[in-house]
Amino acid sequence: MEPKGKIGIVKPPSLGYRHVVALIGFASCFLINIQRMSLGVAIVAMVNQTVPDRLTDSNSTAMVCPYSNETRSSSAKTTEGDFSWTSQQQGLVLGMGFLGFFFATVPASRIFAAFQARRVALFGSILSSVATLLCPVASQIHVNAMIAAQFVRGIGQGFLFVSLFVLMANWFPPKERGLLSTCVISGYSIGSTVASAVTGYICDVPELGWSGSFYIMGGVGVFHAALVIVLLYETPQDHPKISSTELLYLSDGEEKNASNNNPKTPWRKILTSVPFYALLIGLLGQYWCFSYFWTVHSTFLGTIQHFPITENGVWSCLPFLMKAFGEYSSSSISNWLLMKKYVTVDVLRRTCNSIGCIGFSAAVLGTYFSGCNGSMSAVTAAVSMFFTGVATAGAMITCIDMAPRFAGSLSAFLNGAGCWVSFLLPILVGAITKNKLLEEWHTVFFISISFVMMSGIVFAIFGSAKVQPWNFVEEEVNKDINSIELSKQKDISPLSISVLSNNHR
Repeated sequence: MEPKGKIGIVKPPSLGYRHVVALIGFASCFLINIQRMSLGVAIVAMVNQTVPDRLTDSNSTAMVCPYSNETRSSSAKTTEGDFSWTSQQQGLVLGMGFLGFFFATVPASRIFAAFQARRVALFGSILSSVATLLCPVASQIHVNAMIAAQFVRGIGQGFLFVSLFVLMANWFPPKERGLLSTCVISGYSIGSTVASAVTGYICDVPELGWSGSFYIMGGVGVFHAALVIVLLYETPQDHPKISSTELLYLSDGEEKNASNNNPKTPWRKILTSVPFYALLIGLLGQYWCFSYFWTVHSTFLGTIQHFPITENGVWSCLPFLMKAFGEYSSSSISNWLLMKKYVTVDVLRRTCNSIGCIGFSAAVLGTYFSGCNGSMSAVTAAVSMFFTGVATAGAMITCIDMAPRFAGSLSAFLNGAGCWVSFLLPILVGAITKNKLLEEWHTVFFISISFVMMSGIVFAIFGSAKVQPWNFVEEEVNKDINSIELSKQKDISPLSISVLSNNHR
């Protein structure tokens, strides 16, 4: 006999195959960011970071942080990289993967209509891993070849990431969606943490060097592809070993069933929806937060604070460790609040996002006041990412709440737009910090504070996590109404038509 709680309500199993899907999703986000972050740290060792003597031609207020006695000798190795790429070229190398990510999300809705999300995820995993393995060869050929390799890697990661939202909509029930989705996305933070710490050590090993980091991270992707083949299924109904209890639990609810269909995405209604634009702006702010740490934070530690490559990697991983802590803390508290019905999903998402934006901005302001105190600036940077983790339970997963049926297409559009922020940010920073001066990075900090706070305010006022009317296609409403019209002979009252129609709103 199947376990039940209240009459008619299926008691979910504490552990099930939905948690296996969450684990694969976590591993996917982990893979995406170890490949991204390894580049962010390795490029410090790849490129000659020597600062030309510009102070004689600069304003007297310009500041270059001094070397400490401990870092002067060890930093000499870091500054003598193999390549003489300009700061603008480095910005393109760091940002081009995000542009590839964007172009992968453009045809996402058509791809999911033709292929299963599971197959798209497998293809993305393989493509990004092959591109990562080819990075050492590409960089030796020409900087443009390296840029092209990053573009291809981004395409693969775009396919992989967007497919996750379809799979999460298929597998995660509404009451557990916040917790499980946040656990999936926290793979980003854990991946960045591991990649930052490990890449720094790898670059310092003579037998491996910076090229070894790309080979190792590419190999991890091959292992991930094997996991997708063996463990991942498209829907609960496709899984051959799922229990009847879990299947019934996951299939319960009209909203959830809707996500398994593939109707035409109502773009006209979406693009005239105020909550959609508020979500877009809120998501762009979050992308700005972690894109800074994905791409240029290691450069700041290496060229301004003069951390050696190994220490650079350790300090670069701390923000992502704090982000993961923020994610798990906020998701656990959020899940408890929802289960106890102390707060609605809508209020919860906007509150988490607001706390994250305010905390991030305050911590970045602390980095500004830290000046040349390298340890203090690294700590305040870590605090800022803790609050970014708190915001993960906000705008980052709201699209699944707003429209579970169109989660794949909607997340493709939103995250594709976010990729433009990630693409442009390192290019903008490269243009601002071409002289490698502390005051130039202060400009970067104030731009970050302004952009993130603006996004948080907009989402708090105009955002919504309620299921939107356009989540339910009009054709189904009309179909149900027509069915009732044909059944009038059975004495169904006109009120039934209204009730059934409202169920789709």
